[in-house]
Amino acid sequence: MSVEIKLCGMTTTDDIELVNRLKPEYAGFVLFFPKSRRNLDIEKAAALVKALDGVKAVAVTVSPTPQQTEQICKSGFDYLQVHGELSKETYSCCTIPIIRAFNDFQIGELARCSRLDNVKAYLFDAAEPGSGKRCDWDALSKLPTADRKLFLAGGLDPENVARAIAAVHPDVVDVSSGIELPQGGKDAAKAEAFVNNARAAD
Repeated sequence: MSVEIKLCGMTTTDDIELVNRLKPEYAGFVLFFPKSRRNLDIEKAAALVKALDGVKAVAVTVSPTPQQTEQICKSGFDYLQVHGELSKETYSCCTIPIIRAFNDFQIGELARCSRLDNVKAYLFDAAEPGSGKRCDWDALSKLPTADRKLFLAGGLDPENVARAIAAVHPDVVDVSSGIELPQGGKDAAKAEAFVNNARAAD
């Protein structure tokens, strides 16, 4: 089965046009996290999601509240990606599949999530999400991930994505800062190279 691709940190209509042309399997949108320069308000994000053509929308959050989760579930998203804390209340009210993100190798939390039916995937990122730093590929390749999809994020770019796929064998490769313009927004040439190199590596 070929590796899937997630282009993350979408913020503009130009980004959506690029995604619709390149056709990754997933597009990510940062919500309720003002510290990120990629953060969107829910109304703008919902409008961008509506413009996607056959690409799954992922709401990227940090310790979302139940109220935020309910807004996301009503706004057209296909997945909720959770960094930080995943509370019982948030889990209980989420009506879309959850991608549980780890910014270090929290074995206890990994074990807890393995018992949660609506956690459909694990995403492994660097210690500081969105930093463009790499996570430990060697350690990750040895982790038990059961029957969940494995998303690999953190420091990926067009030049190293093929090596990452060979080292970790993820189900999905996830990129944001590795395909960005200095002023923000996505670099079309880098995004296309990332997608092409990921698909060619498989």
